[in-house]
Amino acid sequence: MERTTWFRPEGLDGVEALHASFERHEYRPHSHPTWTIAVMERGAAAFTVDARHERADDGECFVLEPEAVHTGVPAVPEGWGYKVLYLEPELLSAWDERDAAAPRAAKWVVFRDAQLRAALLRAHAALASEPAGLVRDEAVLRAVAALGPHLRPGPAAPRDRVEHAAVRRAVAHLRERWAEPVPLAELAAVAGLSRFELVRRFRAQVGLPPHAFQVDLRILRAREQLRAGHPPAEVAAACGFADQAHLTRTFRRHVGTTPGRYARAQI
Repeated sequence: MERTTWFRPEGLDGVEALHASFERHEYRPHSHPTWTIAVMERGAAAFTVDARHERADDGECFVLEPEAVHTGVPAVPEGWGYKVLYLEPELLSAWDERDAAAPRAAKWVVFRDAQLRAALLRAHAALASEPAGLVRDEAVLRAVAALGPHLRPGPAAPRDRVEHAAVRRAVAHLRERWAEPVPLAELAAVAGLSRFELVRRFRAQVGLPPHAFQVDLRILRAREQLRAGHPPAEVAAACGFADQAHLTRTFRRHVGTTPGRYARAQI
């Protein structure tokens, strides 16, 4: 059975949490602007991250840097269950309280750490059961502190890897027109490349083809508007989706739940 619960804790800006159990769900290649800090509780998940193949099993944790392009599929017939913290990048630096560049993830993605696992599970239990206040906030902060051994000093390398000027122009054009249909011929003209060469260079440097990158932008804006209380039908129209059903299908593939359930996340 597929189950998801989202949490947006009041008083902890920049923090979201997901409690999920999947049997068949498959995440399409996508990225988050946040850190992704997950603890596995059941089964196993296989995923690619920046073209590397990874597997996370029950009892393991995994950490993804902001903007890391990744997927997620069941690695065993029974699927997987996990809990995830999504943290805005500036929070790790702010909570670290050191005058230093933003941290980066250590070289490993999947690992075992009993102390971090316990701290994460306590934080998730507090998010699910404690009212807004010190108990819940401190549980989340302790989990972030336990992540410390798995970070290394910045400065962070550019995650978008956009070095080619033509790709930079294409990325800027998509960011400007994220909600509008952008034909590949138009994007290629902006970049000054053939359509074939643009798609090849774009995928190599950004990690996603142009359309998938634009969908990522649309999903990010849709989440912002849903959090602000806009109804899904309105969000679909504002964010470039054909209709609410199109938004729902795409949103679920990227976020793991429907726009309505995401909008009703517990606080």
